[in-house]
Amino acid sequence: MGVLRGYASDFVKVIWVQLAAGSGQRLGGTPKQFRRLGRKPILTHAIDTFLSVYPDGLVVGVLSLTHYHRGKRLLEKAIPPAQLLVVAGGAERQDSTTAAIARLKELELIKPESVVAFHDAARPLVPAEVIKRTITTAQEKGAAVCGWPVRFSLRRLTETGSEAVPRRLYWEIQTPQAIRGDILLAAYEKLPPNAHPDFTDEGSWIESAGYPVTLVAGHPNNLKITYESDLLLARLLVKSA
Repeated sequence: MGVLRGYASDFVKVIWVQLAAGSGQRLGGTPKQFRRLGRKPILTHAIDTFLSVYPDGLVVGVLSLTHYHRGKRLLEKAIPPAQLLVVAGGAERQDSTTAAIARLKELELIKPESVVAFHDAARPLVPAEVIKRTITTAQEKGAAVCGWPVRFSLRRLTETGSEAVPRRLYWEIQTPQAIRGDILLAAYEKLPPNAHPDFTDEGSWIESAGYPVTLVAGHPNNLKITYESDLLLARLLVKSA
């Protein structure tokens, strides 16, 4: 695991956890975090945007063991060594979140007033205003996730079939998902993020631990690259920017 060089623990205000340990099997070929998007790999896109808003922030790159050294080299090229911590992730997203928190806690980098923002590397086009809005809300409210109203009709499965539900009541959840340090540490002591398979993101984990989560507006361009068509759309968005 990477070790910070010259980073003062009492200086950490905002921590960005870039979750990039997935295998990207549905996209096929080269793992998606290493695919090119414009002039840089998907892995570093959102990090660059984060550092443009919080230039003194700490970045935690969570990588799979299989591609650890490749990812570490890319991160070291893009981020000052004093602001980078590299951690080996797990098989599931919850395992990677748990590994990142455990390492930050071990190094005593999470302070009560800090904010830790968790972000999927597969969402490279997150706008700066979404990052700032989510983190600022977490500072004020304790925990925040961003999302966007669903644009399609929904049905809920029932024992006898299915039934329509009003889509105005539902939002698609995106990342980043930000948590203030005091709440993050308290929730972690109650149960880790990988304690239950239903904790598919940090918001569901924090809520299950008994803390409210505030929903803020994300952005339609904050898409998650899962399939080849998503990558093509992301490249079109980058070209048109």
